[in-house]
Amino acid sequence: MTMQAQSMQSLNPTRTVARRGRDLMITGALLMLAGLVACGIGIFVGLLFSSGTLSFIVLVIGILILLIGFGVMIRGLTIRRDNEPALVVTDVLSRELDARYTLIRNLSRPNLGYIDAVLIGPPGALVFRLVDKPGTYSNEGSDWLERRDSGFVLSRLDATRECVTDVYALREYLTKHQLGQVPVYGLVVFTSPEVQLSARQPVVPIAEIRTLMTALRRDFLSADRIDQPTAEQVVKVLYQ
Repeated sequence: MTMQAQSMQSLNPTRTVARRGRDLMITGALLMLAGLVACGIGIFVGLLFSSGTLSFIVLVIGILILLIGFGVMIRGLTIRRDNEPALVVTDVLSRELDARYTLIRNLSRPNLGYIDAVLIGPPGALVFRLVDKPGTYSNEGSDWLERRDSGFVLSRLDATRECVTDVYALREYLTKHQLGQVPVYGLVVFTSPEVQLSARQPVVPIAEIRTLMTALRRDFLSADRIDQPTAEQVVKVLYQ
């Protein structure tokens, strides 16, 4: 893949996402059908053989399969086709980065899971964990505190650990595709303009949207670590 554009490419694997959603809905429908069949068998066994225990067990199994299938179908219907916070990040990066860089947003693949966005270029690969919440937050290590009326309290936000999970998942995925030499980094970015951040010894670097480029230049963009053909191969593996 040769990149001719003068600015960073921004890609959204919509076909892959749509196909995954369709596959999930088909799987869910088949599970629901299997659950209905199991429920029917349970009722039939109860009426024919007067075996209450066996009938109950088969009915429970059928209902469980039915519920799982319903959940899978809902997941297929609600899977995100795009990620609005990633578009905000795209707008910032496209003004600063050249054609050597590619941002893949809304990345969702088997054996990888879902990642908000990945930036690929000569420095390696950077996993974005995007948070679109206003407020005042303090990051201490892997934990997040949120300001409330009574002061800072432990937040339900788990952005750092989620980002670390995504980084390890991408490293493993690239290694399976003979790209284990590609360094993978992580960055937690808050995209809401109404946010204030502070940090003390963060496990993963953090940034607000207005400080995004500063954070990138301080760490990820500080050195070129892979050649352009390798970067293009990473894009191909993730976007194909």
